[in-house]
Amino acid sequence: MRCKDDSKVDAIYRATLTLVKERGLAGITMCDISKEASIATGTLYIYFKNKDELIKALFAECRNKSTHYYFEGVDQEFTFEHRMEKLFRNIICYKIKNFEVSAFLEQSYHSPYVDLIDLKKKQKALSPLFDLIKDGIETKKIRATEVELVVSYLFGIINEMVKKAYFSNKKITDAVINEVYGMYWNGIKYDD
Repeated sequence: MRCKDDSKVDAIYRATLTLVKERGLAGITMCDISKEASIATGTLYIYFKNKDELIKALFAECRNKSTHYYFEGVDQEFTFEHRMEKLFRNIICYKIKNFEVSAFLEQSYHSPYVDLIDLKKKQKALSPLFDLIKDGIETKKIRATEVELVVSYLFGIINEMVKKAYFSNKKITDAVINEVYGMYWNGIKYDD
């Protein structure tokens, strides 16, 4: 049995991300992916038995890389407010630099390729965020509400901001990030 070549897996993943950004998840086939990756379709099937398996594997890879980046430098020694702002900025920066990954993840969450098990793994990967928000609620730093609602609000604002900037070919400046974070913070902070 031949060993699988990591560079081919990377090429397959890059090709899939490119095609999903251009055509959407439903609009691509294994043949399309093999052409974009410059490999034979038969070779693609050595690595992934079908599109479902490929999308699930790529989803796991993207989820793990993105969540690792989100929490980079979010130190427990920081104040709650500082950790929230650092996390917010990390997520925006990742999504700007990795728009194809962001588009792929967003489409995958709403597709039949990602099942309940995958979503639970996503939630586990984001558990530091859920813990941070629970802590904020318990210490009355942010308003008492559903943790999921705060997470949805966070990603909703960021996803829309990044998509609008990408499709209008506008740069997201630090001033814009500051303004948007201020709006986010004002929406979740605890009011006496």
